[in-house]
Amino acid sequence: MKRENEKLPGIDESYRLLTFEYAFRQVGFIVLLGVIVAAIAGLFSSGMVSDKVKTNSAKSLTINYERFGRRETETRMQLVFPVQTEGKYVLSMTSENSDVYEPDSIWPQPDTMFSHGKTLFFVYNNLKKSDCFSVLFFTTPTRAGKWNTVIRVNSEPEINIWQFIYP
Repeated sequence: MKRENEKLPGIDESYRLLTFEYAFRQVGFIVLLGVIVAAIAGLFSSGMVSDKVKTNSAKSLTINYERFGRRETETRMQLVFPVQTEGKYVLSMTSENSDVYEPDSIWPQPDTMFSHGKTLFFVYNNLKKSDCFSVLFFTTPTRAGKWNTVIRVNSEPEINIWQFIYP
């Protein structure tokens, strides 16, 4: 068949634009499918790709956190450490900028909480001896970007983590 026979009367079609539209739809479907698979896997929030567990070199602190998050959406971080001797324990959390995260709730609540520069301190007095003491932090990222955070318990070795926050 010739092109003249394929044309509908009164409609001026551009085969170049029709071919572009077809290709764009095919690529768009593949991109959409990729975004859906990435979201299910946890690239944008909690999931297989995002959930991360890190332990310090002395095995005295373990952190379970979400590597990827969204701005203004609450994220969860769990810190677990053994209480080998009864007494005072100080958790410190240092970020690149002091306004990257806004702390929401902490469970169990610390006896004292204060900040110094870019570091937040959470003080637990009179902790009883146990194999694992767990602290849950719920924070809300206030700025998008990749942020590094250093977390430490007392003078034990620190853990460096990074999080990517989508806008």
